[in-house]
Amino acid sequence: MTQRNRPMTDLRWLLAFAAPARGVLAVSVLARLLGHTASAAALALPAWAIGAALTQPGDLSVLVVVAGLIVLALAAGALRYLEQLTGHLAAFRLLGELRIWVMHRVLPQAPAVIDVRGAARVLDVAVRDVDRIEVFFAHTIAPAISAVLLPAAAIGFTAATAGPPTALSLALVLAAGWAVSLLGRGAGRQTARVLGRARGDITQHVADSLRVRDVIQGAGTLEERLAAMRELDARLGAALTARSRRAGVRHGATALRVWGGTLLVLLVGLATAPGALPAVLLAAALVPGTATGLDTLERLAVSLPAGLEATRRVRELAEASPLVPEPSEPTAPTGPTAPISPISPISPTGLRGPGFSGVSTQATAPAGGSRIAAELTDVTFRYPDRPDPVLESISLHLAPGTTVGITGPTGSGKSTIARLLQRHRDPEAGTVTIDGVDARRLGSTQVQRIVAVADQDPFLLDATVAANLRLAAPGAPDAALEEVLRTACSPLPLDRCIGPRGSALSGGERQRLALARTVLRAGQAPGGIAGAILVLDEATSHQDPLTQERVVAGVQRLGTSTVVIAHRHETLRPADHLIHLENGRVVPADSSC
Repeated sequence: MTQRNRPMTDLRWLLAFAAPARGVLAVSVLARLLGHTASAAALALPAWAIGAALTQPGDLSVLVVVAGLIVLALAAGALRYLEQLTGHLAAFRLLGELRIWVMHRVLPQAPAVIDVRGAARVLDVAVRDVDRIEVFFAHTIAPAISAVLLPAAAIGFTAATAGPPTALSLALVLAAGWAVSLLGRGAGRQTARVLGRARGDITQHVADSLRVRDVIQGAGTLEERLAAMRELDARLGAALTARSRRAGVRHGATALRVWGGTLLVLLVGLATAPGALPAVLLAAALVPGTATGLDTLERLAVSLPAGLEATRRVRELAEASPLVPEPSEPTAPTGPTAPISPISPISPTGLRGPGFSGVSTQATAPAGGSRIAAELTDVTFRYPDRPDPVLESISLHLAPGTTVGITGPTGSGKSTIARLLQRHRDPEAGTVTIDGVDARRLGSTQVQRIVAVADQDPFLLDATVAANLRLAAPGAPDAALEEVLRTACSPLPLDRCIGPRGSALSGGERQRLALARTVLRAGQAPGGIAGAILVLDEATSHQDPLTQERVVAGVQRLGTSTVVIAHRHETLRPADHLIHLENGRVVPADSSC
């Protein structure tokens, strides 16, 4: 799709989205038409009365004119209020529906969409750009319709009363109003595009700077960050200045059109229809009388391109294809739905890869057969912006009820394994199997019902401990909440408020609360807690070694199939098997924990 026809496509999309509110919008359009008609008549009536008084003295009562002006003024005010009320009611309803639509479309793309676009840019589009579309629903549809119908009616009325030449001169003046509003239309769209990008970049720059504040201050690079902000602000300021210059030219042209146009219509009317002085004066008064409606078009020349550019960004975000395509008919897991006994004997657990020579201990499979909780088979994965693979030919076999510990330096691919198990990404080569079925055939929803992940930097609500836990299980009783808190070695009371993002807690307390919530969510898996796969991705990094060991041991007692990712080998001491990653490959490691 070319940039030339994209605005029209977005315009048609907005009109289709507004269809459910067309009844309320129709009332707004009608109120605007009648209100602006009353406003124009309030100017035209005195002009006509003056002409009538000059040509037919004594035939017109001043009281009648005054009474007419009062009625027209009251009607214009009431209709203006009705127009604004109904227009904004429709706009706010549609914006609410649009936010829900965006949320529904973006959620399947998370968290990969954050990695690709940046959290601040996503929020800028999903919140601020949606708000910018309000200009279309509340301030575009009714003004655009009235800007066509009212001038047409004025021209027709003038032709019938003051003659075709006067009507033609009025038509030229009103057409100039449309021309002024379209002045610099292409440049306006380009400026709106630059402004949108600049605002998004500034938002992301501020968010990134705040997140790495300590790094910036410690390295002494504050001036560099501020210099980058100045460059971004200069780009934003240049675009705003260009837009303001065009707006100033349009405003001056509008003023010239109104006063010059009034004089032109008056002179043409006097020259061609001197005997119809009241009608000529009325026609001249219609130029300033219709100016309010056409002035709206001038303002739309600034706000509408911004709204259409916001629409483009919203659609681009919401309509983007998820990085992991979903199956049209998801396959059901093959594992049993009943929980597996945590004391049942287990099958071997191991991780294989190039250079790996470790040997797992042998054990007896459960009575129900050698079910696989999760398996990676010859998996290779690379991120789009990195030429080298993060994982290369990795194979992982996780049997029910066992624990695999994964350690390695930063960037070795540990967290990528967690993402593959969650199906946040699909491998470039090889397969990821969950509960006996390829994750691609299961679909993300079913995978994420089975796989529960606790990570290093969890998100917590500004609410109580109980409210944060019940995100995972809204109907969970207090006894269940207290149980998972004990499993996570967390002594927090359920009614304690934890502040924004858990700011009232220490780092260790936040992690243990998030881990308790993950355990609660794992209990909602089709096979219960023992049928779930629990991934702890540096989820105990803020704990002391003794607490780390107690937490991992407590999770093991649940009987869930667990992958524990950590930097320190001591954290993984309770695991059934320990492996070490470097540069996306498994290196030889002691298999005894």
